[in-house]
Amino acid sequence: MKQATWQRLRRIVVGSLAGLALVLGVAGVLLNYEPTVYRKLTVPGGVGGGASGGEDAEALSRRAVTKAAAWHASISRPGGWETAMSSDEVNAWLAVDLPRNHSGWLPLGVTQPRIAFLPQHALLGARVGYGPLTAVALLDFEIQLRDVNHLAIVLEQAHVGAIPLPRAPILRELSRRISRLGMVTDLRRLDGRLVLMVYIPSTHDAGATSYWLESLAIGAGELLLAGETRSTAAIRPPRNPPAS
Repeated sequence: MKQATWQRLRRIVVGSLAGLALVLGVAGVLLNYEPTVYRKLTVPGGVGGGASGGEDAEALSRRAVTKAAAWHASISRPGGWETAMSSDEVNAWLAVDLPRNHSGWLPLGVTQPRIAFLPQHALLGARVGYGPLTAVALLDFEIQLRDVNHLAIVLEQAHVGAIPLPRAPILRELSRRISRLGMVTDLRRLDGRLVLMVYIPSTHDAGATSYWLESLAIGAGELLLAGETRSTAAIRPPRNPPAS
């Protein structure tokens, strides 16, 4: 092989390796990026929340379980109901009760889930991967109650580290999972945005009971739900999902 040819080949190989190293280095930096909102929800010990008035994670987790049980009991009987849950309480439950009593609920490779409530938004974060090869995934959902039992969900942002993810496949998978719960879903474009429509069937228990979600408010650090449970005699006429 001629000397010039050998030198040219060596330059190509060295340049390619240098380019690959640069790409891997940049990818590593992007994947290692940890969003500020996720860091704020993590304190030593891996416990969520910081503005909880000095309560520890165990107390906040127990409060979340108590609220969930009370809400479930209230919707099981006729009458109005409402509940409020703070992000501190949810994150304490995710950090304490979920791994202790419901570890199988998380997909493989997903750890340290966290949530943040912002006005009309719910941010879901978690570590994904194994061992040293982990990164923080963050999904930012805008959630609105468009009508009774009718939710509109928009995935505003989706990232792993600082690398954006395609949002349409995530919404399609979310739609599939929600449909498995017996809800009606529909993906459509509104005002240039892909929106997941979720219609919650009001009547269950073979028509004996009707559930109506009438109010959903997501504020800074808190989620509020309100509605009504009706017996057969008080059930409204069946309604179709709104057209848009």
